[in-house]
Amino acid sequence: MTKKTIGIIGGMGPEATSDLFAKIISLTPAQKDQEHIRIIIDNNPQIPDRTAFILGKGKNPLKELLRSAKLLKKAGADILIMPCNTAHFFLSDIKKEIGLPFISIIDSALNDLKESFPKAEKIAILATTGTKAAKIYDKPFIKAGYKVLDFSKEIQDNIMTAIYDGVKKGKTQEASIDFQKTIDKIESDLKPDIFIAACTEIPILMQYTVSKAPLIDATKSLAKAAVKYAFNRKNNGQK
Repeated sequence: MTKKTIGIIGGMGPEATSDLFAKIISLTPAQKDQEHIRIIIDNNPQIPDRTAFILGKGKNPLKELLRSAKLLKKAGADILIMPCNTAHFFLSDIKKEIGLPFISIIDSALNDLKESFPKAEKIAILATTGTKAAKIYDKPFIKAGYKVLDFSKEIQDNIMTAIYDGVKKGKTQEASIDFQKTIDKIESDLKPDIFIAACTEIPILMQYTVSKAPLIDATKSLAKAAVKYAFNRKNNGQK
């Protein structure tokens, strides 16, 4: 069977990129090397911080995002994916410039939510402040009929600390102790039906934490959608 080549705009951060790559491999129905998907990764950590730009405090990352996308297209990618939820703020610009199909991590997570938890109503979105400010998840999830829970500034700041001072600094296990307290507070105060790991560093943290409510790992949702596309199967995450 002919498989499509996947291009990954990576480096946001490197560990999150590695996590997506590993999940694609684990979800691929392969019995030998030659049955796996060709994947081209541009791990570009020099892409400026997405949240900083959205909040008006940093450089526009679009130029570097487009540089990665063009490199992947030239290298032979048939479709692009991006293991950074906040970077999806620039998705329409990337698609317009590059002209390749693109599987959205947000659409992939939403499809998983609908399929796996049809009775869920209250959604706790664990994301960067940039993703929250730009309503990258809020808009499509509210449109789909879900109630997106609002976090206090303290909770959101704690999530950002776990992401930036924890996973991005290579201190995931240390950060997970306080992150567990944040998860516990969200559950006790807001009682979500579902958590959405809507930052690609969150699933890495969640390896060391637990929650009563189920968790949808958006990275895994994206990996599943990418595997379906690569094997020419129906894929609802493609845009």
